Amino acid sequence: MFQQDRARWNKVIFVDWHGVLSHDPFWISILQNEQHPLHSSLSKAAKKLFEKNDDLVRDWMRGDITASQIVDGLQIELEPEFPRDYLTRKSVDDCQLMRVNIQLPPLLQAAQQTGTAIVLATDNMDCFHDAILKARQTSTRLRATKTTTFSTTARLFDDVLCSSTQRMLKREDPQRFFANWLSSHALDFSDALLLDDLEVNCSAFRATGGTAMQITLESLENNADKIFAEIDFRLRINNKRF
Repeated sequence: MFQQDRARWNKVIFVDWHGVLSHDPFWISILQNEQHPLHSSLSKAAKKLFEKNDDLVRDWMRGDITASQIVDGLQIELEPEFPRDYLTRKSVDDCQLMRVNIQLPPLLQAAQQTGTAIVLATDNMDCFHDAILKARQTSTRLRATKTTTFSTTARLFDDVLCSSTQRMLKREDPQRFFANWLSSHALDFSDALLLDDLEVNCSAFRATGGTAMQITLESLENNADKIFAEIDFRLRINNKRF
């Protein structure tokens, strides 16, 4: 298996989701629709959750708490027309509506043509993981196109590492978070590049022997050519390692 995988991939780019590929929130169809009956109550509850309950959110990202438990904790009373699991289901279904940065996927596609694996590595929740797996199973693979939806982007990734299934955040133990995937594909941290919006994640990844670049949606909008040139350079140097 190792020889097969080494022939298939000689490097890997681990790419983050929130802050790098998208900024859109959960429950987007409700939070961005002022006419929705639950807009006001969910907006207030979501703001409180994500701005004032860091420990709870981290537990959710680690997989210690489920989306259903989070929804129960929001204590939002549903009108009779809504099923009891409405907000839990929407936490998964609305991921399909997340808008994706149109600049980065073509670069990642080009990297794949050089024998580089593209792996989503995200500190994220069970509902997001369920949504990304569902999209990967039902969508056609992303081709050279201007369409960069959640579903088509999901098919770009060669694999997915999510904190809710890894049971840890990237920065907490990058050795454990990434090492199993790397070793199972006959790769090492020296073969890996992480693209992440948080410097704390980048620093932790570098400490393991990997290469990391801190990039954000904003930096991509303002300095895309410079960033892409740097990534391209790192792909080419030494023909093998980052």
